[in-house]
Amino acid sequence: MGDAQERTVIIIEDQPDIVDLIELILHRGHYKILRAYDGEMGLELVREHKPDIILLDLMMPTLDGWAFHRRLRQDPEIADIPVIYVTARASMEERIRALEEEGAAAYIVKPFSPRELLDTIEQVLSKSQTSDSKE
Repeated sequence: MGDAQERTVIIIEDQPDIVDLIELILHRGHYKILRAYDGEMGLELVREHKPDIILLDLMMPTLDGWAFHRRLRQDPEIADIPVIYVTARASMEERIRALEEEGAAAYIVKPFSPRELLDTIEQVLSKSQTSDSKE
């Protein structure tokens, strides 16, 4: 049956309908899902729960995705948590910035398919587990 260990996902997204959709897609997996509707709330949740993965929107009030990710990387306790950007911004420049400059684990453009989201999360988690076991 595979790994039944529950993994924690924090969704940081200011649109509740998108959060609901992602939660619905992830419902069948073994995921504990926590929600944050802005970057500040997201940082608090991440520090408190130390999730396995973060799904991050770029365009949010108070603390956008770019600023959130910079602050995440500055905190050694949480800096290594993989971040998947889930955003409506589809430009190649932003994708390159996210992956190469910011160190995102993946970049998904809205609208996305449930399969794309699930596959990307699984790929990132398996890479994360592989690098954890090498340390």
